[in-house]
Amino acid sequence: MGAPTSAHREVEAKFDVDLTFVVPPLTGHAGIASVGPVTEARLDAVYYDTDDLRLARHRITLRRRQGGQDAGWHLKLPLSGAARDEIRRPLDVVERDPSSEGTVPGEFADIVAATTRGRPLAPVARVQTIRRATALRAPDGQDLAELADDEVHAQTLGTSTTVSHWREIEVEALSDDPRVLPATGVVLRDAGARPAAGPSKLARALGSQVSRPELPELRRPPTGAKAEATAGETVRGYLATHTRALLAADARVRLGDPESVHDLRVAARRLRSVLRTYQGLFDPTPTRALQERLRELNLLLNPARDGEVQLERFTAAIDALEDPDLLGPVAARVQGHLRSQHLHGREKALTWMRDAQYLTFLDDLIAFVAKPPYSPRAHHPAARALRAPIRKADRKLRRRVDRALHTPAGAGQDAALHAARKAAKQLRYAAETATPIYGKHARQHARRAKKIQNSLGEHQDCVIAQGVLREFAIAANQAGESSFTYGLLLAGEREQAHLTRDTFTERWPRVARQRHRRWLR
Repeated sequence: MGAPTSAHREVEAKFDVDLTFVVPPLTGHAGIASVGPVTEARLDAVYYDTDDLRLARHRITLRRRQGGQDAGWHLKLPLSGAARDEIRRPLDVVERDPSSEGTVPGEFADIVAATTRGRPLAPVARVQTIRRATALRAPDGQDLAELADDEVHAQTLGTSTTVSHWREIEVEALSDDPRVLPATGVVLRDAGARPAAGPSKLARALGSQVSRPELPELRRPPTGAKAEATAGETVRGYLATHTRALLAADARVRLGDPESVHDLRVAARRLRSVLRTYQGLFDPTPTRALQERLRELNLLLNPARDGEVQLERFTAAIDALEDPDLLGPVAARVQGHLRSQHLHGREKALTWMRDAQYLTFLDDLIAFVAKPPYSPRAHHPAARALRAPIRKADRKLRRRVDRALHTPAGAGQDAALHAARKAAKQLRYAAETATPIYGKHARQHARRAKKIQNSLGEHQDCVIAQGVLREFAIAANQAGESSFTYGLLLAGEREQAHLTRDTFTERWPRVARQRHRRWLR
């Protein structure tokens, strides 16, 4: 059994400096009243990756480090901006020999499995650092940040060896004060520091080997270049963005992070929807195959996510009830059942995600996005070719809403409104994809579709909740318990469903006004 892991949210700013750089005084800036004594540590880290550096290309770092207060295995997963999540695992007793490079812990290899996709992890670089660190403190003595002055010696490993040497400054936030990093950054830059050339020591050590990411970056075309952007490359940029989101969410699901199942499902849904909307830009055979696998992933994730959503919804509703209305072990029954549903659904999803077929699907998805099988239509100008699919998705939404609003209230209308919600999501993602080309028009259209999606989503949540509450009431009766509270909750969900439907019906004519769609002509 390995040592337990721990997680740490890292937010830092990095700067390159000359060997003769002198750290300027930082007191008096952003609430920094004093600095602590300088401590020196010698750090020796071996970094692991696949032979084609898949982790580094996704800004993930995995290392085994000796020295310092946090010696052990470190896995860093990127977040937005400068933030990263660092998962740590102390070295086992058998691993503490400095001459031993160890074997990557199984839980870490599993977390990055969607990125490595079966490629073995092996040492790719060794980075030795002399770190001189000091705390930046508030007037009350609280540590606001740590400034680390690092002298770095790096050596790549493998078929060829490159040796490099540099000095850098890292400032890591240790408090929630948002002023510290920007303020210290200004002082350091005024003294001659430069923004770091790479996001990590490993990236700098590997240099040009990781200059090209595995998936293309989404870049908005300059104003004058929009006319030259092709339909295929525009859609490809959106697919690449959400393929990266899918890989990132996969790692979070394996970690058990809250909302990670939702994030993975949304990424898969976006990819499937856009492939369906713009399928005319690609070879139909691989496109349909990917759509089917993405649909399978979504269906597999549904039980885990539904358990999460219903648990949150019912817990809030139960908490809002008066004590006299709580008859029987309602909270215990609801929480026990839905937590079990969530955990069972998550374990079932993880079993599927650890299967070789899932990794093959990810390989196929990444290969598709990296080098799409374009049809001739994909090479047409985006400004002309993307408008028709969006227009088609818009008409589909209008037809489905009109059909739902002319269907008598009941199960048939509930199903029709749910179908309209799906059409709203398809329109939203189609417009989001085309935002780099059509700008504010597509952005506004996506926002309107999102509002429709959210309104109809609340209605659908109410419909599903009523069915779940009926099942709870039946189970309570069979157990000899009162079903009164479940009936009360069901009545509340029914009332909310009617209110949501009536509000949407009232607002739809204004939302559907044609002038919002003139740019689609």
